[in-house]
Amino acid sequence: MLAFCLACKLLGLSIDLDVLIGFAVTFLYSAVANLFNGYSDVAEDNQNLPARLYLLGLYGRRRLLRSAYAVCLLMLALAALVSPVFLGLTAICVVIAHQYSLPPFRVKERPVSSLALFALDVALPFLMAPAVTEHGPAVLGNWPFLSMAAYLFVWFAAKGLVKNLPDYHGDRDAGLTTSATLSPTRRHAAIVAAAGTIAVYLGPVFLVAGGQFAAKYLLTLVWFPIVCVQCARMILRDDSQSANNMLRFDMVVSTGYLSTWILLVDPSVSSIGIVLGSLVVIFLMDALKLDTRRKKDVV
Repeated sequence: MLAFCLACKLLGLSIDLDVLIGFAVTFLYSAVANLFNGYSDVAEDNQNLPARLYLLGLYGRRRLLRSAYAVCLLMLALAALVSPVFLGLTAICVVIAHQYSLPPFRVKERPVSSLALFALDVALPFLMAPAVTEHGPAVLGNWPFLSMAAYLFVWFAAKGLVKNLPDYHGDRDAGLTTSATLSPTRRHAAIVAAAGTIAVYLGPVFLVAGGQFAAKYLLTLVWFPIVCVQCARMILRDDSQSANNMLRFDMVVSTGYLSTWILLVDPSVSSIGIVLGSLVVIFLMDALKLDTRRKKDVV
């Protein structure tokens, strides 16, 4: 949703009903992908996150699948109110969310393809922003917009390397091949993830040096020292509890990083409200203990 918001700000779109629907659809895109993942990953979660299986048992596995399909229908119904192009892009989102975890393709079992689809969780909502207006702003010659789309794709692909790391041992035991389990050891997987993460957080330097963005966007590098500390934790601490804590904090860093981009593009009241709302959701997840990667739930 923040990627969609960033695109709207870069394109100078005002916050109207269609944009608000776009916020809802792109938020639900990430949500439904996680619902399908929770339904499909019984063997892996049995190894990595038994608390998630407990919640799945309480809610009901078939009920979860029905709920996920209901969310998909809601996404499509909302998108139909915006434009045919936006509806088509939303349909692609639904297919990606479904086929990432479920048959017949279950892309998450293909390491390279899974990273690409995971990266689209951010890049595709960004590219959906022009479709919320009737004619849509021209983006084919808008190099700052297109370069940011490409950057977000690479940035989130690197995040995919990180998110697979905490489940290294459990995924190996479950026979699942991921970007992490391709490495001979967890330490090696951590080094690969750390190198990719450090590289992508230096991206603003190249975007500014290439003339696509003004020098003020170098302020996003304020997150770089924090990211380096995160990467050191990835490599030096190899227990599951530390890895899950790192992943939870990484979500805060990712949210803060995208929020910084949004505020630099448009430091308006609406931008501040959207950023604060997103941070509230993240912190409430911890405060209300709704995250299945809590310390006490990791074995």
